[in-house]
Amino acid sequence: MLTGLKAITASFAIMACIGATARAQDFSFSTPGGQTVTLSSMRGNVVVLLFSGVQDPQRREGLKALGSLAERYQGKNVKVYWVSVNPASEVTNDQLKSVSNSVPVLRDTNQAAFKRFSGKLAQLPTIVVLDRQGNPFGQPRGGINPNSDFINDLASIIDGLLQR
Repeated sequence: MLTGLKAITASFAIMACIGATARAQDFSFSTPGGQTVTLSSMRGNVVVLLFSGVQDPQRREGLKALGSLAERYQGKNVKVYWVSVNPASEVTNDQLKSVSNSVPVLRDTNQAAFKRFSGKLAQLPTIVVLDRQGNPFGQPRGGINPNSDFINDLASIIDGLLQR
């Protein structure tokens, strides 16, 4: 039988294990070409996900920023994706194929990953950075402030995670 302190310590250890499992939960996305991409397949890389809708007025600016990041980190352990939260009934794969030439496009049609990573924020666009283990780093960012140094802010986070 555990005494008070041992029971509390054991409870924290169990909660830490449960929390780590939830943070590292795997999600599947589809490409406009019909392939499946999982977060677990990206482990070992820093991953930047920008969740947005095709009709989102900040989509173009977000894609431009992602393109700059993808170019900056080309050949390094960084993956950058634009993730559509539009249901398949709203946007066809052919429409998604034309969204971006600079970054890969993924589909999160049931918004499971978006809901998990955006949490209470639930704002589009939402930017999430995942560390090399697939865990979210910091808080999700909602919206793109045109007056901020968005690209360099994200680059400093990515650089820090690459050095770990």
